[in-house]
Amino acid sequence: MVLAAIAVCGMLGYKAATHASKDGKKEVVVERPEPRFGVVTAILYCEEDPTVLIEDQILHEGDVIHEVKISDISVDKVQFDKQGQLWEQKVQEPAKPEWWKRRGKEETT
Repeated sequence: MVLAAIAVCGMLGYKAATHASKDGKKEVVVERPEPRFGVVTAILYCEEDPTVLIEDQILHEGDVIHEVKISDISVDKVQFDKQGQLWEQKVQEPAKPEWWKRRGKEETT
C-alpha cells in the first residue's frame, strides 16, 4: 500500500522519503510541491465523470478556475475556454499564455 502511494506521489511531483523513527519503525514523509499555475497535474478519466487535477483542485467539465472554464476532459488532454478563446493542454504541459490573457472591449473608431 505504501509503495502504491509513493508511486502515485512520484507521478504527481511529490517527493517521498522514508525515515527510521526512534522505535525502529519506518515513517514515510511526503513533501508536497507548490502548485503550478494553470498546469494540468493529472487526469482521472472515466466516461461517466472525467476529472482533472489542477493546482491541487479536483475539477470536472463545466467547472471554472481563474476565470477559465473546463470545456472537455479526454484521456490525454483537457480543453479550456476563456472568454471564447479555446486551447488544449496535456498533463504536465506548461500553462498556455491564454491563462493570463485578458480580452478588453474592442474600441470603435
